[in-house]
Amino acid sequence: MGRMSRNKGKVGEREVAELLRSHGFAARRGIQFAGGPDSPDVVGLPGCHIEVKRTETLRLYPAIEQAMQDRRPGDV
Repeated sequence: MGRMSRNKGKVGEREVAELLRSHGFAARRGIQFAGGPDSPDVVGLPGCHIEVKRTETLRLYPAIEQAMQDRRPGDV
């Protein structure tokens, strides 16, 4: 993954975390604290594994597949 792609991903994760915070959730980027490859991109929405995709062309099914593989038991 290139530097620009990583930066784009970080920006998207921050945007989603800010959106959730504006609705009263204590959301933050996940990777900066958990650090594992299976950690969600954003944490703070109880029971949800959040994968953020900031792209012009969303590949929906691979994104859902990634979230399903990486989630903790019981998360959606």
